[in-house]
Amino acid sequence: MIASLPEPVRCALDRPELSVLWQRVRRQLERTGAEPRGAITIQVTDLPTASELGAVLGRRLTRHVGRSIRVDLASLDQLLRAGPAKQGLSDIVVALTGEPLLQRQLRLDARTAANQRIKLELLELMARVPELASERALLQATPDGPIPRLPGGTLAGTTSWPVYELAMRAACVWWTADREGRRLAAKQLAGQAFGDTKGWTDQRRLAFANLVHRPFDQAVDEADIPIRLSGPLAWVIDGTVADAAAARPWIAVPAHGVRTLGYVDCTARGILLVENTEAFEKVCLLDGVTNRWLCVWNQGNPSKRLMRFLADLKLPMAAWLDLDAYGIRMIANLERELGREITPVGMSVDLWRAGTKRIQDDRQLAVARQIAAALSLNGPLALRELAAAISETGDCCEQETLYEHVLPALPAILRELERK
Repeated sequence: MIASLPEPVRCALDRPELSVLWQRVRRQLERTGAEPRGAITIQVTDLPTASELGAVLGRRLTRHVGRSIRVDLASLDQLLRAGPAKQGLSDIVVALTGEPLLQRQLRLDARTAANQRIKLELLELMARVPELASERALLQATPDGPIPRLPGGTLAGTTSWPVYELAMRAACVWWTADREGRRLAAKQLAGQAFGDTKGWTDQRRLAFANLVHRPFDQAVDEADIPIRLSGPLAWVIDGTVADAAAARPWIAVPAHGVRTLGYVDCTARGILLVENTEAFEKVCLLDGVTNRWLCVWNQGNPSKRLMRFLADLKLPMAAWLDLDAYGIRMIANLERELGREITPVGMSVDLWRAGTKRIQDDRQLAVARQIAAALSLNGPLALRELAAAISETGDCCEQETLYEHVLPALPAILRELERK
């Protein structure tokens, strides 16, 4: 039950100038189990605050305006008990705030209990996997708390508990299957370990690979994905399997297969990435492009397997993507992943300003402005001016609306790039 205060005492203590005092006292009491121990620091911002604080603390504080003072909780507790309130510090804080103390501690205890349940579940899973015995010992020795802590020395190689937890669950399932001679597919494993077949992320893949001591693509099977392309490239396995120069308008090759079986013979002057499927096909049908450049569909957002395929070719790269914050970010990501510069084509500020803008709601525009603002400072140099313009409005100009401007000029643009 929350104790009441005499009305004159409440009026004296429940002043706006004292609100910071009671808030900080409450936090300290919750840290000390409601015992008035330790001290807090209060900023004396103005004369009214000095006056009200001084009345409670029994000392003049006018000379401390603009400075901080230290309040000892044990001394304050004694002052309140001896004064008109006749109650201790904990009771007075509860009466003023109307909420029992230790709510924070109760929340922390609940989180600690939830973390303990997850930890015990992991330990039980790991107990059935001899290959993870050392990892289990590390986890078992890790202290419990409201914030889960990663075991020191774990091979998972992550600093994130959610990544560690799910990677460990997957490792438990995988080691059991491996011992029984069963090979799992990536989505099959994710479904069994996470309850979500689409649950793999790059971080989880890496942590899992560390726990099973082999690369992800060697540990599990993944369905291959097609790469659509057109241009001077042939895939050869005891004879030509796919000839991207002969296919009209394009051909698809398996991303993993083309890298691991036979060899690729590519005589292209460079690689042109095109974001959207219709624009990609339009480019493939242009005269003077695919006879010299390898045109590749960007898959909307490039997959890791497409990235590896592009990296293996070691050719100059250009890209024609949507003129928006996401297109610029995609080029930035490609440059980082591939470790090479990518030349944007058909992505000038003038084209964006004159182009038809996609209809977006206020939230979409706000997000795009935020992304573009960051890219205007640290994005690809060739696109920072475009990013700065987009950061003002958030507008997107899709590449399909620019066919008449970009497609006729594209062969000449690519020939000019060859001379650089």
